[in-house]
Amino acid sequence: MSKFAIGEKVDNAADDHEVGTVIAIFPTVEGNVRYAVDMEGYGALQFFAEEKLVVHPALFHSVTRCRRV
Repeated sequence: MSKFAIGEKVDNAADDHEVGTVIAIFPTVEGNVRYAVDMEGYGALQFFAEEKLVVHPALFHSVTRCRRV
C-alpha cells in the first residue's frame, strides 16, 4: 500500500522541501513504490522513492468571528 495518494501535495525531503503533486504511483520490479511527482516550477515529472517524500504541511487559516451589531 502506498503512503501517498494521487493528487496529494508532497515535499521533496532531500532537496530543501520543494513542493509537488503526486501524479502517478507504481511498483518497481523489486516491489518498492515509486511516485511520479509534478514539482512546481520544473515543467516535467520527477520520480521519487517513498522515503524521499514527506506530506506537504497544510496551511492553517485563521477564522474570523462575526460580531452582531
